[in-house]
Amino acid sequence: MAEGRAAPRIHPRIAPLAALVVGHAISDACINFIPPLWPEFQAKIGITNTQIGIITGLVSITTNFGQPLFGYLADRFRIPHMVALGPVIVGLFIGLMALPEHVVTLGAMYMLAGIGTALFHPQGATLAGRVSGSRRGLGMAAFSAGGAIGYGAGALIGVLLFERFGWPGLFGATVLGGLTAAMVFAMDPGARYPDTAVEPMRLRIHVLPYLREVGVLFAMVSLRAMVIIVFTTFVALGVKQWGASTRTGAWLLSTMIIGGGVGNFFGGWASDHLGRRNVTVVSLILCAPAFAAFIHYGLPAGYVVLPIAGLLAQAAVSVNIVQGQELMPGAQGVASSLMMGASWGVGGLFLPLAGAAADTWGVLEMLAVVAWVPVLAGVLGFWVPERRLRDPGDTA
Repeated sequence: MAEGRAAPRIHPRIAPLAALVVGHAISDACINFIPPLWPEFQAKIGITNTQIGIITGLVSITTNFGQPLFGYLADRFRIPHMVALGPVIVGLFIGLMALPEHVVTLGAMYMLAGIGTALFHPQGATLAGRVSGSRRGLGMAAFSAGGAIGYGAGALIGVLLFERFGWPGLFGATVLGGLTAAMVFAMDPGARYPDTAVEPMRLRIHVLPYLREVGVLFAMVSLRAMVIIVFTTFVALGVKQWGASTRTGAWLLSTMIIGGGVGNFFGGWASDHLGRRNVTVVSLILCAPAFAAFIHYGLPAGYVVLPIAGLLAQAAVSVNIVQGQELMPGAQGVASSLMMGASWGVGGLFLPLAGAAADTWGVLEMLAVVAWVPVLAGVLGFWVPERRLRDPGDTA
């Protein structure tokens, strides 16, 4: 090496951002071990489609409506290391779901696992944005794509563990959650890039004046979340209606969500250059016919069409989190929790209705109707304001 030339080093922002991305991926992977295994739970304890819809809806409430609470606590009291608790809790209770023989106990375990994701997401998203500096759209895209890819991979990993080890295979989530929490704790992104705001977040000053502007964004994201949640919950059951195997359902679910992760990353990158609104509206309107084509054409076309639908449906997920942070700059944890949590909780409220419709008319018939909801969300996207945060000089 030439004398006087500094050795190349990894950019100091990469390691803490990577820890958050991996934490997001593992947390979401563990929680998604369950949906492709619903046919196995039906065989084990006789759970109905309606009960699946109710349980998943309750988990959505715990997971997503819990996020604003934890986002508020993180912004208001700046609790250190809260983000590292999430993967531990998710992994523990997903593993324990191997044990129950009763629907109520099974649902309680799933809801407790949801608390872990509620802990992780708002502070994780806030730290990902803070660590990313002036490349907020790209950094949030990486964070959000990590969760989407982990969520998609989790469906297949859960089935493979089940096929290899039976119900004890779910304890693989416990191992993954513990290892991931240790890594996030060791990297400590909150200490490396602390909140520089002088005044702690206050609802009256930093949240309430912005709710009207954020409201349209929230409604739009809730509609998209409903579509994604319903398809995620019932795709495996719909594939079963075609006569395909549990593994086929898991594979399709994984490719849909992993495709969404890819779209999420490139959508976030594109939003830094093309505008948040443009990426949001175009992707939402295009994903509706893609979902409808999956239901209409079935297999084998679905192996190609469903990942495309997932890519388009999630292309603006990270974009809309950034929009929320930009519209509510003094309370970015609360804004993140509304976009990543409460909106998905609202979307999850439709699951019992979707389950009842599936029992009455059929899973595929219900999904064929839900497929066109993104068009309405895309129309709402035209009314979402655009406002960029002014980032301090990105010298680190």
